[in-house]
Amino acid sequence: MYLEKLVIDNIKRIRKEKGISQERLAEACNTATSYIGLMEIYKNVPKLSTIERIAEALGVDPLVLFLDKNKTSDEKEAKIQRIKDGILSVIEKEIDTILHSQ
Repeated sequence: MYLEKLVIDNIKRIRKEKGISQERLAEACNTATSYIGLMEIYKNVPKLSTIERIAEALGVDPLVLFLDKNKTSDEKEAKIQRIKDGILSVIEKEIDTILHSQ
């Protein structure tokens, strides 16, 4: 169920970000507007072939619909923090070296 919700949430988020109505998305995917509406409230779960058509209509790679944006952001923040910590460590060592060499 996690993946179903994730994919549907991503479809809905991207659709809204791009200013695409449910009706327009349905037309581009050759499906009913009611299907898109029911999907966005978790009453319909799209098949992989439908996910591919939706991704094409949204102009994104289908894999994007399976990405957890929150998890991706957390991973990026953690990586940035590790880089910052590494840089600070190097700077502190350089400062210690300079202070102790005088």
